[in-house]
Formats: sequence, C-alpha cells, structure tokens
Amino acid sequence: MDYAPFSLSSFRGAVKALVLTHTAVFFAQWVLPGTLEAYFGLIPVKALLGFQVWRLATYLFLHGGFFHYLINMFILWMFGKELENVWGAKEFVKYYFLCGVGAGLFNMVFTPLSTIAVIGASGAIYGILAGFAMLYPEVTIYLYGIIPMRSKHFVIFLGVLEFFTGLRGASGAISAFAHLGGLVTGYAYLKSYEFRSFCENLIHKFISLFIVRKNRFDVVEDSSDPDETLVKEVDRILQKVLAQGADSLTDQERQTMRKYSSRNK
Repeated sequence: MDYAPFSLSSFRGAVKALVLTHTAVFFAQWVLPGTLEAYFGLIPVKALLGFQVWRLATYLFLHGGFFHYLINMFILWMFGKELENVWGAKEFVKYYFLCGVGAGLFNMVFTPLSTIAVIGASGAIYGILAGFAMLYPEVTIYLYGIIPMRSKHFVIFLGVLEFFTGLRGASGAISAFAHLGGLVTGYAYLKSYEFRSFCENLIHKFISLFIVRKNRFDVVEDSSDPDETLVKEVDRILQKVLAQGADSLTDQERQTMRKYSSRNK
C-alpha cells in the first residue's frame, strides 16, 4: 500500500473539525493558564466522587504544552483521516470519543483517588493508532522516524511500552494508563464490531435460506396446478370482454382463450 500522509487535500471533515477545536482550546489555555485544566481536566477523585463526568470528555481537548499538542494533532491528521475515509465522519467521531473516554476510565481504575489532572488527546490518539493497525496491518511506520516497522508491530510495541511504563509508576499530565486504555478500548471495540457483523451476516444468511425455500415452494405450487392459473386468467379476460368488448382483447389474451377452449372440447 502506498501511504502518503502529507496531503493538504486530506485535511477536511471530522479530522479538520477536531484539529481546529483542539487548536482553539489550546490557545484558550494560553490565555487562561491553569483555569481550564482545573475545571475540565480529568481529575479522577473529582470525576468519581464529585460526579463530574464531563471531565471524561473535556480533558481530551487540553494539552500540557506545544509539543504535546503538536504531536497529537499531527497523528490525528496523519492516521485519523484514513479511518474517516473508510468509516465516515460520524463513525470516526464516535470512535474518537469512545477511545478517549475509555482511556479516561482506564486511568481512573488504576488511580481513582488521584488529584492530578490528566489532560491531552493521547488516549484517543492511541485508539486511532490501534484502528489504523487493524485496518492496515502491513503498512510501514517509522518508529522515531528511523526504524521501519509494520503498523501492527508498531502498535504492539506501544502497548507493551505503556504497560511497563505504567507499572513503574509514571505520573504526570500525560498518563501511561490513559494511553494504554485508549489502545485497549479501540481494539476491543473494533473486535466486538467484527463479531457483531459476523453474527448479523450469519443471521441474514440463515433467514435467506427460508426465503429462498419459500420462493421455491411458491414456484412448485404454481407449476403443480396450471389449470387453476388458466381458469383465473380466463375469468379475468371474460370480465374485460363484458366491460370493454371483445375488440379490447390483445393477441395474447385471444391466444389464452383459444387454449382454454381447446382444452375443454
């Protein structure tokens, strides 16, 4: 597969809307330092005990610095556009937020009483990487821009890296548990989607067997009693003669009448 991510024409749709929204919020953070993080960052203890569930979605639009923002937006554009092209904007946006919320919940499971605000779209971004790897497993991605890896191996490497980073107790605005949570959520959702699609196709095929059989029986039923069909057609033709006269009959109808007459001699 030839993969050319650097195309301005691809900057459109849901990916464009998400990047622009992230950019606007990033500049708002610059104007109001610390304010948005306090009210919209994912602080597990507040989201859990304070029932401030909106934090599970709003934390995605906050970033800890320019390079944090820049890297996330670059990956969102480079890989997200491929998923949107295949799935459509609506499904892509749903998947993006699903991975982001899943990442936040995953983080809260391991740090339920933490007062540190987790911010950034990285959890959703890792979900996008998982989706891309499942869609295009053989595409070459360059780790750190140097080491070539197949996308499926690249994502596995990221998952293992984040898992051991989380075990070492890494903390801060960018959480390893959130990264891993976004990746796992995306993988689980797409696998469940495949399973649901398989079941739906199986059900449709099962139903189609009965539909085909029913149609087959209908044909047999019609061919098993041709006299009844002929009589019904003759009755219709006679009604037409009474209503419109014999001159209204077509050649096919006249032939039907001759056929019926010859059978009854």
